[in-house]
Amino acid sequence: MNTDLSTIRSVLIYFAGIVTLFLLYLLQDLLVPLMMAMFIALLLQPTLVWMDKRKIPFLLSVSLVWVLLISIFLFIGAIIYKNGLDIYEQKEYILQQTNIKLAPLFKAYTNFTGKAFNLETLLSNMVSQMSSEAIMHNSGSIFGMLGTLFEEVLLTAIYLFILLSGIMKYENYLQYLGGEERSTKYITAFEEVKSSIVSYMKIKFILSLLYGLGVVLIAWLFGLQFAFFWGFIGFILNFLPVFGAIIGLVPVFIMSVIQFDSIYTAIILNVLIYAYHFVLASVLEPILLGNRTSLNSIVVIMGLLFWGYLWGIYGMFLSVPLMVLTKVIIGQIQGTDVVVRLLGTQEK
Repeated sequence: MNTDLSTIRSVLIYFAGIVTLFLLYLLQDLLVPLMMAMFIALLLQPTLVWMDKRKIPFLLSVSLVWVLLISIFLFIGAIIYKNGLDIYEQKEYILQQTNIKLAPLFKAYTNFTGKAFNLETLLSNMVSQMSSEAIMHNSGSIFGMLGTLFEEVLLTAIYLFILLSGIMKYENYLQYLGGEERSTKYITAFEEVKSSIVSYMKIKFILSLLYGLGVVLIAWLFGLQFAFFWGFIGFILNFLPVFGAIIGLVPVFIMSVIQFDSIYTAIILNVLIYAYHFVLASVLEPILLGNRTSLNSIVVIMGLLFWGYLWGIYGMFLSVPLMVLTKVIIGQIQGTDVVVRLLGTQEK
């Protein structure tokens, strides 16, 4: 009888997992902003607690947090806009150097296809596609993309406002939800999620900042143009697990090939940057993180691919926090000990 019940439970859990995955994909437009808001709220909760201990009114604390968030986004936008203008002003130099450096490839293309490849013609066609007439012709899709982005930002802001309003009293909510029997278990699970995610994001921020500063310094020492911008890109993309820093090296390599006379200089520059990232990711990060996320490296990679497939670029950036959340939720289900052990690292 017990064996039959265990089998039925396993089958129900299996089908529940399939239904959950389908709903996660189907409702991604609603769930992605919610997850982003939830993780931001978890990161901000210690700040709100710190302000509460200093008798700062809660409404003022939340207002200060919102001012901080808006300032960060405006700062990021200003950096992208300013460096984008600087790169655009150098377009003639970049085009000239690209023609010189890639001339052998263009010649090989012409010999192979019998058609001349003209980079200036290609760029002029691309610019014409961005003309006012082309923009008006494609205004439907452009405004649709902008509308979707605005909707996601607005939903995230609404969710975040609601979560920040109640996150200080999460223990009361969990006690009410779990009752006398399960409230302690729910609170412990929530604390595990919060501790793991906050620790991971703090350490990831520090390591990403160190990596970005390292990219700026190395690029500056080599005399690479727009060194600060490449460091900023490295800082942002390093939050993407496993592949982020490698993707961030692509524009650095392209710019170094364009600018430097020797290809070996470009290779040495990028090898040094990647070696610096390897030290941070393979030596310093495991020491600082320890078992805080309790996820093994294979699970991190699989989580990156899985959530990236399910939710796109948002899922890739949120993959580690989502895997931590998934591990804790599965751990609350009876009979899933093996799965939890597969997801986690060996505890010390």
